[in-house]
Amino acid sequence: MESDTMEADTMEADTMEADTMEAETVNAETMNAETMKAETVKAETMKADAMEMEMETETETGKIKVSEVIFDPDLYPREKWNSSTVNIYADSLQGGAKFPPLILQKGTNILLDGVHRWKSIEKYREKYEERKTQADTDNDRLEDWALPQDEVEVEYHIVPDGIPIKLYAASLSTRHGERITPADRKALAREIFEENPDFNLETLTRFIDVSKSTAANYVADIRARRKEAQKMVAYRLHRLGWTMEEIGETINLAKSNVSNICSEFPDLEKQNKSLLDSGIPHLDVAERFNMPLTLVWAVDLAGRTDEQRLDRLGIKIQPYDVWNFIRCHELFGNDYPGRIPGELIAHVLYFFTEPGDMVLDPMAGSGSTLDVCLAMGRKCYGYDIDNKYQRSDIIKHDLATAGWPERVKKANLIFWDPPYFEKIENRPKEKSYIDGSISKLSREEYLAFFTNRLSEASALVKKGTRLAFLMSDWDDGETQAERKNGETQNEGRKGIFLWDYANIISRAGWRLVRHIQVPLSTQQIHPDTVLKFRKSRRLARLERYLLVAEV
Repeated sequence: MESDTMEADTMEADTMEADTMEAETVNAETMNAETMKAETVKAETMKADAMEMEMETETETGKIKVSEVIFDPDLYPREKWNSSTVNIYADSLQGGAKFPPLILQKGTNILLDGVHRWKSIEKYREKYEERKTQADTDNDRLEDWALPQDEVEVEYHIVPDGIPIKLYAASLSTRHGERITPADRKALAREIFEENPDFNLETLTRFIDVSKSTAANYVADIRARRKEAQKMVAYRLHRLGWTMEEIGETINLAKSNVSNICSEFPDLEKQNKSLLDSGIPHLDVAERFNMPLTLVWAVDLAGRTDEQRLDRLGIKIQPYDVWNFIRCHELFGNDYPGRIPGELIAHVLYFFTEPGDMVLDPMAGSGSTLDVCLAMGRKCYGYDIDNKYQRSDIIKHDLATAGWPERVKKANLIFWDPPYFEKIENRPKEKSYIDGSISKLSREEYLAFFTNRLSEASALVKKGTRLAFLMSDWDDGETQAERKNGETQNEGRKGIFLWDYANIISRAGWRLVRHIQVPLSTQQIHPDTVLKFRKSRRLARLERYLLVAEV
């Protein structure tokens, strides 16, 4: 009996201990849940506070003439203002109503908020002037009318960096007064994302005061197009031999996302190949997959020999040291000052590189070298001081001030077609080079630039790297000495010729191996220009030289 009692006491004690442990566990779980909930609420509160702070801006108050307020219809976040509201406000002004200050952008006086109030002031002035021409009645005496405002109270706001003025104006219209309609919010959201598809969606939701899902629906198709465009850019850079990190930096995506995109490429290539092999034209395939035409051609040419690639592109191989090209291949590059035929670059790649080699173009212009490398199965990096076409595969870089990019160390070929000295000095701005171009240097500075950069390159590149340097002689009709009655009248300006460049290349540590003539076609010279040269007994320059060297 005693042992039974002791056993029962022990079991009771165990039960109590178990209950205690369970209670402690429940309490701990409850406390953890409450703590997590509290932390979540705290985080959400902090996030909300941060959002509110982002929308807040520095303000100042003041008073200016009504005529100094600037209304820009393109920055107005509504489709149109409400004329009924303007009339109601104008009627209120007759009785001396006072409105809240107009909100203007600091420094510009652009009207951000208060368009109805501002228009009602103008409306009331018109109404008052018309009333002055009428006689008083018992119920309507002019002296009872408030005088129109010449000045208006204003509040100056600084629009936060990175926020479009129109979006900031919309945020003010979502807080009070006649709020912007859902249709206006949607139109504004789409306008912003059409301009900048990478605009932050959460920022948009805060400034137009809609849910994230609503904002996402507003711009879903634009973001989808952006995603497809990113995919095509990634595919192009991938085929040009860029790394995942480099692609990610260019299209603003994490390496893991780039990797996911790249995993789709084999299937994309297979679908393209299937259609092309069945006889579907390249342009139709490009439209079906929303692909740039150059990419469709790259897929078609992949796996072929260089001879087969050139034949399919309609480029006849010229196995001579004189290459003649009548016009620029439409598939390569864009209209650009100094644009060269893609066929020329294709010949350089055919004779002086192998498939898979890496080509570097330090002054890529409109991207002809990149386009040709894509078609010919070469890796390529292009740089330029002026990326006027906003090409994703041209990296903005000023060779004159920043020197050679690091990637030159891995290049098998440097293809360099620099701006010619004073070649297009007096052309319209859209046909000329931008400020900072070496074409605007003095003769001494121009040649010194090549001396320095070619010396640096020879020290940086690996053994066997080749240089293809395209250049033309220069003179402006004043380089030859003028003679009269057998005597020299003017020593003239000193020109820049083939041998000047050849000497610079040799002294810079390169070994010249080929000299190829690549003359301009006479079809590229306007008849008026031909007549001008003929009458002045001057020679128009058609010669252009390709100097090939290696280290």
